[in-house]
Amino acid sequence: MGCCFSRSPSDTGEAIRISPIHGNRTSAEQEQQQPRVEHTLPLQDRFNRPLHRHAWVSKIPLTAGQLRHQREEYFDTRVTGRMEIWNAIRMAVDVLDDDLETAQQILNAAGVSIPTGNLRNGVFDELGNRYDLPEYCVSTPMNLLQTPDGGDDIEEKGAPSDDEEAEFRRDEKGKVPIHLQENIYSVAARLSDRGGPDILVRFAKNDHARVLAKRILENSGIPPDQFKVRIAYLGKILKDTETLHEHGWVDGHLVNALVFPKNRD
Repeated sequence: MGCCFSRSPSDTGEAIRISPIHGNRTSAEQEQQQPRVEHTLPLQDRFNRPLHRHAWVSKIPLTAGQLRHQREEYFDTRVTGRMEIWNAIRMAVDVLDDDLETAQQILNAAGVSIPTGNLRNGVFDELGNRYDLPEYCVSTPMNLLQTPDGGDDIEEKGAPSDDEEAEFRRDEKGKVPIHLQENIYSVAARLSDRGGPDILVRFAKNDHARVLAKRILENSGIPPDQFKVRIAYLGKILKDTETLHEHGWVDGHLVNALVFPKNRD
């Protein structure tokens, strides 16, 4: 079995030619003979389209607080992939609705590629690992419920208060108010625009992130008229009016200082 016999018309002897009959082979045997073709693209050729916002409507309308809680629960429970990539995705999502350019820069800095430009369809790191995200983690739903007073769901914007500016100026001159002297800390900030060294800055327990960002700009020599700094701790970008201690900062932990160019009008 597995062969056929044929006799040449011109042969007078008993010479027999044996040829295999491939039709009798099983599909498994044939697959073993076939070379395997890899369809995975090289990393440098992987598709990476510009980031764009994902539009969707939640089946059950959510408030901003409920949306934030769902996102925190999702990101805090990831056990696959690289944690630094999850942190970068999380930081990008936090600013995506308000600042698409900043979100794109965060993902670029982490080496994250977006084949469709839509986070909802999955992203890849430089090693080829895939990261999938539910809709509530990629953008704010179009039917988000608005709370009457906004609460802490709405980021406060604007310039620092007069009291903050006064405390900042006194601290820079070495004249820290007496009521703050016992609550002065030092933190190392790792800037995203360079490989080091880290920048050491002093801050009071109640200093907002915008004050800390301003000191980092001053101490690092970055032109404040051309660049801005956002503070990130444990994978989350702080709002301008939040403090490190509100996010459970531990003395000795460093923070990430994300440096972005200011938009030119």
